[in-house]
Amino acid sequence: MQAEGEVKKTVGLTGNMLKIIAIVAMTIDHLTWMGIETYEQAETPIQIILHVIGRLTAPIMIFFVAEGYHYTHDFRKYVLRMGILAIVSHFAFCFFNQSGFNPFNNLIFNATSIAWPLLWGLLLLKTWDSEKIKIWLKVIITIVACVLTFTSDWSCAAPLAILMIGRNHGNFYKQMLWLMSIVSLYAVAFFVINSQIYGIVHLACWFTVPLLRFYNGQRGKYRWLGKFFYLYYPVHLTLIGLLCRLIYP
Repeated sequence: MQAEGEVKKTVGLTGNMLKIIAIVAMTIDHLTWMGIETYEQAETPIQIILHVIGRLTAPIMIFFVAEGYHYTHDFRKYVLRMGILAIVSHFAFCFFNQSGFNPFNNLIFNATSIAWPLLWGLLLLKTWDSEKIKIWLKVIITIVACVLTFTSDWSCAAPLAILMIGRNHGNFYKQMLWLMSIVSLYAVAFFVINSQIYGIVHLACWFTVPLLRFYNGQRGKYRWLGKFFYLYYPVHLTLIGLLCRLIYP
């Protein structure tokens, strides 16, 4: 994942290391939701701490979708993989969330998984990098993307954050400024619409900034871990959903 002309860093965290951190944090977060039907049931101090740990995951996923766009050699294959992930993850997410597969009947911000807005973030990056598309049309496409992803997990915050991180590649300060500004707005929306406690918990995403600061720009030793990172998402949701039904029939 090193572009020509860039200086390789020998210290810091590789992309693989950060993805492992995201996997662990995500698993902890989702296991903590087992048997919980409302936000009010998940407001004990221990549960909140575990969900704070889980807030490390989404910013890392968002960041590496933008990184993947920058380094991919085949955008179409990348979009295809993300599209398949979005479809599979929708059913896994609803199964885990114990909600219907019809996204129009689900809770706001939880109608489908984060994979759907991640896909749109990738499409927005391609749209804004195209010199053939007029500015006004790019704006319309962006608005459409926000509407289509609004009720999904991480809402339109995810595609907008991917867009701004990708557009500011190479400038970590601007990347993080945009990422945390957008995440903070999402936290406010979550506070108003869904849950005050978890609106505040979403602000824990700021703890991801120091981790990403140590990213050394290298993939890491195991090339397969990149694909496993996204494959793990729907698989672990399905397994936790099964486990939940066994324990809480």
